[in-house]
Amino acid sequence: MKTLNIKPYRLLLILATLIGSLGLATTVVAEPGKGMHHGMHGGQGGCGAGWKATLTDEQHAAMAKLKLDYMKIKAPLKAKIKSTKVDLAMLVTTDKPDMNAINKKIDELTKLKNDKMKEKYKYLAAKRKVLNAEQQVKFDMHVIKKAMHGKGKGHCKH
Repeated sequence: MKTLNIKPYRLLLILATLIGSLGLATTVVAEPGKGMHHGMHGGQGGCGAGWKATLTDEQHAAMAKLKLDYMKIKAPLKAKIKSTKVDLAMLVTTDKPDMNAINKKIDELTKLKNDKMKEKYKYLAAKRKVLNAEQQVKFDMHVIKKAMHGKGKGHCKH
């Protein structure tokens, strides 16, 4: 019996390509009509395009600066939240869990989440100030719609 003489990195590349193709095909099949959904909202395109499409160059620059400033605050908070969750899991899975330590870690986690949420809404309020009255109406509708549908329901993330 003859064996294939494929170098390991080529085999990995082939496998990664196949897996990626399968993942893409599964996504397309699992979300029928996804592209058509957004087209039914007055030709706005994707999420938030109603107000984003009308931004001036100055507004784009201001929004980019706001986003960068927000990401600089958000990224460390998200990292700290993740590490705190790991710490909490470690405390819970010991042979004799210390409920005082667990409760302190929960308090730390909820404070971090609270801080992250405050920064998010401060960012949204700052974005809104950059917009004119017409853009604000569309922005407000977008924000309220996202709040009503919740996270992970097929709507955009920011």
